[in-house]
Amino acid sequence: MRIDRRTAIAGTILLSVSLALGAPLAPTRAQGKPIRIGEINSYSGVATVFTFPYKEGLAMATKEINDAGGVLGRPLEFIHRDDKLKPDEAVKAARELVLQEKVDFLAGCITSAVGLAISAYAKDAKVLYFATHCQTSRLTWDEGHRYVAHTTNNVNQYARVVAKKAAAFPYKKWAHISPDYEYGQNLWEEFWAYLKHLKPDVQVVQQNWPKLGETDHSSYITALLQSGAEAFFSGLWGAQEIAFVKQARPFALVEKVHYFTPAIGTPDELDPLGKEAPVGAITTTFPWYDEGVLKRHPKFTEWNKKYTEWAKAHGMKDPQPKLGASWGYASAYIIAEAIKRAKSTDTDKVIAVLSEGFEMEFPWGKVIMRGCDQQAIAPQFGGVVKMGKEGKPIVADIEEFHGKDIVKSCDEVAKLRAAAAEKKK
Repeated sequence: MRIDRRTAIAGTILLSVSLALGAPLAPTRAQGKPIRIGEINSYSGVATVFTFPYKEGLAMATKEINDAGGVLGRPLEFIHRDDKLKPDEAVKAARELVLQEKVDFLAGCITSAVGLAISAYAKDAKVLYFATHCQTSRLTWDEGHRYVAHTTNNVNQYARVVAKKAAAFPYKKWAHISPDYEYGQNLWEEFWAYLKHLKPDVQVVQQNWPKLGETDHSSYITALLQSGAEAFFSGLWGAQEIAFVKQARPFALVEKVHYFTPAIGTPDELDPLGKEAPVGAITTTFPWYDEGVLKRHPKFTEWNKKYTEWAKAHGMKDPQPKLGASWGYASAYIIAEAIKRAKSTDTDKVIAVLSEGFEMEFPWGKVIMRGCDQQAIAPQFGGVVKMGKEGKPIVADIEEFHGKDIVKSCDEVAKLRAAAAEKKK
């Protein structure tokens, strides 16, 4: 991957967020009028395995930032709304937050359809929107514009990790099951295009498109068993993927057809499955427990301890670290850093900072906010689901990648935007 020149220049300055874990950035707690951020997310339904830990990570980082003096001497304040997984609800909330609550910025989303809807509103209203949780690459690529920045990785980065690992196997006949909306479609496209690039002789023998949130997967499980596929890719996520795995277990689907999926290896999904976890699945993860990863990223252990204590104190049923928590934590710091560098909450000045790009060091590695598309490029971890020593599922044989080495380049993004603009004429 080629990093654009502006990002490369800005990247010479690295910030260590991890310093905040041990020592305050400033002696005085933030005071005065808060910098208000309207945060819209799905705090009900299938998404909560990710969004509840995300909200705690966001809150923990916000407290650290405010205790260390805030941003421009002012506290950050997130004002939350539940979009109920519905784009129209999200846009309604965005209008209310901007017009009535007078927030300075918008943030949030876990479903990609919601993210694109808020992004379109932000463009029209000329409000800067930090997409913190949804993953479609179209958010900052095909449909990208100056009023949207994405603070977590997009599907392109982890779909390519799964595709690289899939290409190492001899499988030629593939099927898939993915939710039939923006995220599922985008994820499958990105995975299949890259696998086809790495291994041109692969072929699709069956496609399955359940609705987002569909609960009965029996017909899809039967279809996958009868498909003749040697392997299948899943773009399901959250409570829907947990239900799919549980329903597939009596039919030994995972044992008969090799299972490749980005989401199942995250602690957010793997922990609730427990002994029903799909051993042998190839996946990506947030490996807070892996000895090799902790050795390469020594500040990770301290963050794990701090998050677990925070989650216990705030009544989380499962206080162990989750991917969602890391996304919320990183998003708060990235938003704070953009405002701090702009020395202002003025929308145009913050956008100018984002368009230059910058880099930040987190306990799990470096995150690049790339200037050309205002897209976060983050570390990626892939491996295989195994059962741990105490009967708890883990992802083992961890292989670490960085998004910068696999993500589409700025030149490729420019071509995607040009093609999308041409279609709209």
